[in-house]
Amino acid sequence: MHISDGVLSPAVVGIGWTIALPSLAISIRRLQTDQVGAYGVVAAAFFAGSTIHLPVGLFSMHLVLTGIAGLLLGWGALTVITVGLLLQALFIGFGGLIILGINISIMALPGAMMGVFGRYWIQRLASRKQPWIGVLVCSGTIFISATLLFATLATTHPGLKVLAKLVFLGHLPVAAVEGIIGFWLVYFLQKVKPSLLGIQP
Repeated sequence: MHISDGVLSPAVVGIGWTIALPSLAISIRRLQTDQVGAYGVVAAAFFAGSTIHLPVGLFSMHLVLTGIAGLLLGWGALTVITVGLLLQALFIGFGGLIILGINISIMALPGAMMGVFGRYWIQRLASRKQPWIGVLVCSGTIFISATLLFATLATTHPGLKVLAKLVFLGHLPVAAVEGIIGFWLVYFLQKVKPSLLGIQP
């Protein structure tokens, strides 16, 4: 799902940073010192998830886990995912530094926003319905990110439209897999650590 440096025009890259920087500032202001341990665990899981590849036809897709990060951390997920994206660009060649603003806008921002939405409804719904919010958040985040990625590539250059469609379709199975993970994650945390979902005993 990462876009590499040199693919997009400077104008599109600028739009990405215009969206990413204010969003990141909001996220940083909402970080909580008592959740530093959770931030580290989620950042490590996000980084490691990129190394788990799923064969999809001619392509190999990897888990993204931004919806799960959002469910666990809310707005804080945006900062954590941004750190993960930066480390991926520096150490394993996913994405790039110039294009980081676009990747934050496409991947981190939907995860954080869907996570805030999910945590809100998990706290208000009956326990038997809560795991389905996990499905909605985790699969919905991937769908939104894939749609934004498609729009970004397709509007950059006509020659990228076919690639954009293939990448979008390739992420639909990933959305399904992450939806299943989201269901069982919420179900598990209900039993052992509901406070991670914002549920107060």
